[in-house]
Amino acid sequence: MISRAHIFFTSVALVSVGAALWLAPCAAAQNSSFRNAPASAAEMKNPYKSASSAAAGKKLYALNCAQCHGSNLQGIGPAPALDRAPVQHAKPGELFWFITKGKLESGMPSWANLPQQERWQIVTFLESQDNAKAAAK
Repeated sequence: MISRAHIFFTSVALVSVGAALWLAPCAAAQNSSFRNAPASAAEMKNPYKSASSAAAGKKLYALNCAQCHGSNLQGIGPAPALDRAPVQHAKPGELFWFITKGKLESGMPSWANLPQQERWQIVTFLESQDNAKAAAK
């Protein structure tokens, strides 16, 4: 025979599991990052935030990125556009991390061979495009 206490504790356990499953997507959304960048990447600050760094980043983008992501950041083929929400909402450190790490499975090479300053300059260029787009609205 099943006791009332057993039924009570089983019910509480089921409600707890149900609540956890219901709340898990909410918690994941609050902790989401760009391309699964670690929290340490999100905390990194861009040390090259100037107009001259953005101009240098534009040249580096043209040399290294435009062939896949397009000269206007519009994306070409499977390479995503860089002038839209995921990139615009990413933190500078997350962009730097992803440029450095890449994701070969999706065609994005690692650009760790570029000097750190140049990778940050590309990030600065991408950020400047977000700012220019926002100012145009």
